[in-house]
Amino acid sequence: MGLKPATNPDVEAVAIELSIDGKSVTAKGGVSLYDVISSTGKIIPAMCYHYTFDPFGSCGMCLVVQEGKKAPVRSCTAKATAGMIIRTEGEDLFQARKKAVEKHLSVHPLDCPVCDADGHCELQDTAFRHGVTNLANAKQKFIPEDTRSPVLDFNMNRCIACAECINVCKDVLMIDALQFMKKGGFNQVVPKGDLALSCEFCGDCLAVCPVGAITNKFSKYLYKPWQMKKTTTTCNYCGDGCQMYLETKDAEVVRVTSPLSWKNKWGDRAETAKGHGGLCVRGRFGFEYIDSAARLKQPLLRKGNQLVETPWLETMHQVVDRFSEIQRKHGPDAIAGLITARCTNEELYLFQKLMRAGFRTNHLDSSARYGHLNFVHASHHALGIGRSPNDWEDLTKAKAVILIGSNITETNPLTAVRI
Repeated sequence: MGLKPATNPDVEAVAIELSIDGKSVTAKGGVSLYDVISSTGKIIPAMCYHYTFDPFGSCGMCLVVQEGKKAPVRSCTAKATAGMIIRTEGEDLFQARKKAVEKHLSVHPLDCPVCDADGHCELQDTAFRHGVTNLANAKQKFIPEDTRSPVLDFNMNRCIACAECINVCKDVLMIDALQFMKKGGFNQVVPKGDLALSCEFCGDCLAVCPVGAITNKFSKYLYKPWQMKKTTTTCNYCGDGCQMYLETKDAEVVRVTSPLSWKNKWGDRAETAKGHGGLCVRGRFGFEYIDSAARLKQPLLRKGNQLVETPWLETMHQVVDRFSEIQRKHGPDAIAGLITARCTNEELYLFQKLMRAGFRTNHLDSSARYGHLNFVHASHHALGIGRSPNDWEDLTKAKAVILIGSNITETNPLTAVRI
């Protein structure tokens, strides 16, 4: 397997030179040949590859011709060595890759219209690019769907045995909750021991699945990807500040997705030390409170002894009048602002600007004062700075990390992954 500089910081690979499509390329010896090829800007199909974990070599799509070899080699599992002469293009390679696609499709249900991955499926895209229009000797698996997980459904009829879900769980998250098991004549992905899935339920296996074999229970069969609007935002459950995408239909949040995806499978493996783009269970699945029926949808004004739903415009006039009256009678310092620390830095900045510029008061507070500020003061006293001096890359490459009085898997799940 290829070297992983993100998790082996002490390994210094020897620089080598090889030829790719007639051009001389300098690379580190022993790393995945596929990584070397993709670093030149050439993208070869590879449905079982992702830069965040070791190559697996199951899909048969990343074939290249190596001088001196009789048959095409799988570039993801081949190690780059000095003097290699590699060809990545040609009709022979196109046809070989097309046969690999046809092999996967021969046991894959053609249920694209009802599949959640329709329009977001690597097998679908690859079949289109290779002009696959007819299948001979196709057969179905007829495997019952596994719906025992509280958040994920496993449809092994659609599985192409790429092992991306297994590898991201084992190699990146180090949970190792999934495995291959031969059942009914086919290799199937099952929870360990073929029991109900028991893990952190982060959903990273769902994120890297290139087909519709793993589906989200909360958004299953609701909408196609192109019917939803995708908005980039920041998770506010903890201070890790993970980037996430809210996928919405009109005013409804349908699902949350992450930068980690089979679509972003190309990258520098060393960058995984700074984060792999995944989410935790709270970030990916803890969004239903947004559209909860228990949330207030209209402002409530107290009239007599009751809180009464009031139109927004009338409420805003009441708020402006009341604050203006308080300022006239008691001055701006009679007004204070309190905000949760779960907001983003940008939202916190806007809030303090509203209070200082709009209300002309410096009386501001945040829930961060009840815990985080103690760290800030201690950090200022010891180090002269009010923040952590270490980033995720430092934690990933550290040889020892001491945690005192902290359950970091609970409080900061993605930081825990880096440790």
